[in-house]
Amino acid sequence: MKKINILLLLLIGFWSFISCGKEEDSLPEPDTGTNNSISIQAYSRFNNEKLFKANDYAAVISQIRSKQNSVVLLHRVDATISSTEIKNPMVTIAEETVKIPVFAWTRYAGAQIEGSGILVGQTITEMKSIPTSDGCCYVSVPLTVTGGTSMNFSSITFENETQLATGNAAIKANLDDKTVLIGFAAKSLQNKLKTEFSGKTYRFETMESSGGNTTQFLFLLTNPKWKLDEYKETAVGTDGISCIDLKIEKL
Repeated sequence: MKKINILLLLLIGFWSFISCGKEEDSLPEPDTGTNNSISIQAYSRFNNEKLFKANDYAAVISQIRSKQNSVVLLHRVDATISSTEIKNPMVTIAEETVKIPVFAWTRYAGAQIEGSGILVGQTITEMKSIPTSDGCCYVSVPLTVTGGTSMNFSSITFENETQLATGNAAIKANLDDKTVLIGFAAKSLQNKLKTEFSGKTYRFETMESSGGNTTQFLFLLTNPKWKLDEYKETAVGTDGISCIDLKIEKL
């Protein structure tokens, strides 16, 4: 019951922010790009450690605000639980970037709720969250992006091989021509995922950080109606956080 109440409090906090916070500010326009191109940012340490080691989010906030993006994904932006409150960096970052936040939790670990955050520049009316195994959850948010294009932005993280079977099943059950999935996985799983999502049914792209001490990679999974135009990695601050800027296109 305590865990359920904690989750409810998180959801109430986020949705209160969405409906009441910063009413006088207008949301920034999503990336307009050219044709059907869409810009997405993904932040991670690429080693499955929590994104922020201290309560200093300035470098990430500055990087988010420097560009217009349809979606921002923050990997392992964990919430912290105490006897009096729940703190999550997503609230501050969303407020400072004037975006709508979603927190997709994956597991409880002592005083932490592990999970990832999604920021978008439009009101969110629904969210799909499917726990597939311990520490693994498929999440999807329907959005309208460049030129009125419909996109189901999705994400999942694979820490180990035992999570693959049920996680892959959830991906395949929900992947359609609107799905754009950005995921993280242990490097040891790269070949298995490439094999699982090979062939003409899928478009599977992988990206790795150039930073040291990395154990994970980022992958983009869509159907062939989407393609990756380009991506670029930027070091954010001096604390080991990387930002991958992706530009994808609906064909």
